[in-house]
Amino acid sequence: MLNLCACLLLAAAFLDEPFQEWTPTAASPSSEAARTPLSPEEVAQLIANSPPLPFDNPTSGAKATTGAIWLAAPQGVMLLEPGAARWRLFHSRRWLPQGEVRSLQLDGADGVQVETTGGKGRLSQRAWTPRHKADAVLKQLRERNVLRGFVSESELNNADEPSAGHFQPSSDNDGLWTSMYVAAEAFRYGATGAEDARANAQQSLNALFELERITGSPGFVARSIVPSSEPDPTERYGGHWVRSADDKWWWKSDTSSDELVGHYFAYSVYYDLVADESEKLALRGTVQRITDRILKDDFNYLDPDGKRTTWGFWGPRDLNHNLEHIDERGLNSLELLMFLEVAHHIVGGPRYAEVAKDLIDQHAYATNTLQQKLLGPVEWINHSDDELAFLSYYPLLRYERDPALRKIYLASLERSWIIEQPERSPLFNLIFGAALQGERHADPARRPAQRHVSPERYDQAACLEWFRDAPADTRYWAIQNSMRKDLGPLQKDRFGRVRSLQVLPVSERPVMKWNGDPYVLDGGGDGRTCDDGTFYLLPLWLGEYHRLLD
Repeated sequence: MLNLCACLLLAAAFLDEPFQEWTPTAASPSSEAARTPLSPEEVAQLIANSPPLPFDNPTSGAKATTGAIWLAAPQGVMLLEPGAARWRLFHSRRWLPQGEVRSLQLDGADGVQVETTGGKGRLSQRAWTPRHKADAVLKQLRERNVLRGFVSESELNNADEPSAGHFQPSSDNDGLWTSMYVAAEAFRYGATGAEDARANAQQSLNALFELERITGSPGFVARSIVPSSEPDPTERYGGHWVRSADDKWWWKSDTSSDELVGHYFAYSVYYDLVADESEKLALRGTVQRITDRILKDDFNYLDPDGKRTTWGFWGPRDLNHNLEHIDERGLNSLELLMFLEVAHHIVGGPRYAEVAKDLIDQHAYATNTLQQKLLGPVEWINHSDDELAFLSYYPLLRYERDPALRKIYLASLERSWIIEQPERSPLFNLIFGAALQGERHADPARRPAQRHVSPERYDQAACLEWFRDAPADTRYWAIQNSMRKDLGPLQKDRFGRVRSLQVLPVSERPVMKWNGDPYVLDGGGDGRTCDDGTFYLLPLWLGEYHRLLD
């Protein structure tokens, strides 16, 4: 009992560990005289002896009593902490009023007063914890990113007044984003026992069930739904929309593999950590109908009209014998093996395991996964595929106990993780850590009593730094980094966007989900679009559940 109590205390340590975070606040008159600013000569001397500046045209500067150096350039405010290897950058409306920066000065409360062409602002530090930040992100999500249980981006009526109302448009991936939120709250429930986490997860799981019910075709899930009182959504949202049989809804077809990966991921986590017996029964029926539909149609996902969806194919004929789909061979093999593993775990019986065995023995599906992650050229790299792969690795390695297959799947995952490691993603790092933990913790329905994995093995330090640095403000503010002077060579991604060869700290990048490219330098918008914030909540609570943040 003492050991268990110690583990519980350790599990709470990171969430409640205070750290100092810079935050934007309204400018106010200082209670003390402003610190003496640096002269142009002193600024020039500092630049000559410092790491490369993001912007090499500073107009003013100041030095704090801590030894920290602040510089203002028209494009933003730069901070060099004592001993730091790089300047930290505060730019965009995430941090500052609109317009070019004119000057800065330090005030007596260790804040930084900033004057821009659009007004005055202030940066100050507050003592926060990851739990505080998670609570703030969840509060925003519950207020503006939940519609009938579906979780996705929302649009504010006024970016400067979030309380002035919002609306939540249909998303092309409502099923995937809602699934990731279901899993996040299920992990929170599994880690803390919080009843609101259970209620939130249940509400959104029922929304996922509705995506299947609304189509009237057993096992076929819609991408999204909107009330039939709205005009035909094709013009507004694109894609193929169908009226429901009860004439109350429009539902979107051409369901992607993205959606199904999200559904199976959420079903598995909810089933193990949250579901009561009635919910387990509902999950069994849903998983069985979807899986049987895929198997019945020769590993394809056919819509109610019998047409294969664009990305709904997982069969050997396409993956192993059609060069047109060679890029999908590794990922789609991984996805199908995960579907079957989840179905075997939730539904039971020998059928799904037998199908998986045939795919592995006769069609090399396990071996296919070893080359799942494409290395290049850069125009081929698809971060949506990275997200789908890691969401697939998690249930597959959570349930598979055959040592030979685990060895193959872990090799596939580790190869993918090594390639992804420079991105410093806590979601990918912690899924890798959970898979390694599965070597010594085999019960998927029981929370590990301890970490079981060395923190260096899955880059825990990078995860902790990310959680502290990630902004709690999930609005899409326009951020431009491509004109920075401290990045070195640049390249372009598959969409022609400028990207760097290094990943900037998350606080300096545009807000993005885990299907986004963290190397991309520019993005965002006018602050009206609000991400749901699951990009923060899912890795945090997955890591807490598995005690990987201890």
